[in-house]
Amino acid sequence: MFSRTIAVLAALAVLLTPFATTDAQQPRRGGILTFALQSEGPTLDPHATTALVVSYTMHHVFETLFTINSKLEPVPMLADRYTHSPDRRTHTITLRKGVPFHHGRDLTGDDVVASLTRWGRMAVRGRALFANVESLTAPDPLTVVFKLKDPYSLLPADLAWWTQFAAIYPKEIVDETGTGPLRKYIGTGPFRFVEHVPDRHLRFERFDRYAARTETPDGMSGRRTAYLDGITFVPVPDAAVRVAGVQRNEYQFAELVSADDYERLRREPNAVPFRGPVPSFLAFVLNKRTGPTTNPKVRQALLAALDAEAIMKVSYGHPLFYRLDSSLMPKEHYMWSDAGKEFYNQKNPEAARRLLAESGYKGEPIRFLVTAESLWAANSATAAKPMLERTGFNVDLQFMDWATVLTRRGRTEGWEVMITTFTAVPDPTFLLVLSTTFPGWYESRDMQAILTLMRRHSDPKVRMDLWRRAQVLFWNEVPTVKLGDGFFMHVHRPEIKGYSGLPSHYLWNVSLEPRR
Repeated sequence: MFSRTIAVLAALAVLLTPFATTDAQQPRRGGILTFALQSEGPTLDPHATTALVVSYTMHHVFETLFTINSKLEPVPMLADRYTHSPDRRTHTITLRKGVPFHHGRDLTGDDVVASLTRWGRMAVRGRALFANVESLTAPDPLTVVFKLKDPYSLLPADLAWWTQFAAIYPKEIVDETGTGPLRKYIGTGPFRFVEHVPDRHLRFERFDRYAARTETPDGMSGRRTAYLDGITFVPVPDAAVRVAGVQRNEYQFAELVSADDYERLRREPNAVPFRGPVPSFLAFVLNKRTGPTTNPKVRQALLAALDAEAIMKVSYGHPLFYRLDSSLMPKEHYMWSDAGKEFYNQKNPEAARRLLAESGYKGEPIRFLVTAESLWAANSATAAKPMLERTGFNVDLQFMDWATVLTRRGRTEGWEVMITTFTAVPDPTFLLVLSTTFPGWYESRDMQAILTLMRRHSDPKVRMDLWRRAQVLFWNEVPTVKLGDGFFMHVHRPEIKGYSGLPSHYLWNVSLEPRR
């Protein structure tokens, strides 16, 4: 066991070694990096979709007022300075001067007001924020002022959100499109849009007038340098084809490949396996509107019955790509806490039987919505079924494609458990598992009261104390069962240097270096 642990730690050290060059060796400029994506997004407009692939690609073209550092903290990007009033209802953002759009004109406050107003109408996070916005104005070309109805401390985190993100467009583009389809892709980022051929490729090239920040790169924040001449994103649905393409140098990077291939790929001279440093967490979301899982004791019994370690091992395979952790925020986040850990991974069938008897459960089917398109979903459901049945649950696994899961989970009837993963978020109050509107419908008066206080307070200690209380409440009320953190594996050519994967695919500060 000890030798296996040492081997795992050694492999992890290799996986997480930063691909940065030293000061004495400046990154090489030039080259086109071809990136194999698992799929293609439904649009190129970040305001219009939560699809992660759109964030992965279009962050190279469009920027936001704030972004995140390696601790997932919001920090300025297009913003230069930020202040808020003592009552946290007036928020003033000063923009960086001399930031050009790709068509030549410099960024102004009018562009920000137009873009964020559009985002506030279209995006899930935008609509939530703008429900509290009294006014958004640009009193001068480099200043933007939010006036809010109620005190709020999380405006930078909202504007740093990296999915369906608050991209800043030229005002004239917003005026032309409104909330309709975006027709021109003009941003301030280090790469500019060149061409999109659906189902074939998406092409960017370096923007030579890009106005970079001066701070040391850290996560998505700080200096962004376009060393590459260009990037070509290619949708390649088959993971095996993506891997083979990297080995043949048809692609220099392939995302989302099976961790089962890790041991083989780490011995390949033309491929480097890479573990994404920020995990998602695997979860069983429980229906709290209808059916037996509306009963808290049934939910507590389900939690007590599960062996999280066994499920994560079956779902993610190689031990480098999963970890057990009770926190709803990853250890990489500045608000990680182990509060409530005593309820996690109980693997206690006796307690589960007792709770189930106390609940009055009468053997009603516990229907799992399981996407057959993802091995982690199918494997986790298959592993959980005998654990639950041993304690008296009647489990019905219903396999379907992801599109059908999305449709079915929106209905309040017809299911008890939905299996999904949740990506890291800038702030705990943004977690979908705590939302009253996300399928599962966690309508807890106590939780919403705590989250309201967290949104209003800006003192880090006060917010952390509130979050610990919230996490203990979560594990007591069991709206969702968190099973563990899962890490995705990607593979790239040895020539790639500078890729950090924080929080995911961003290819500024990346170069293609000659093989030695």
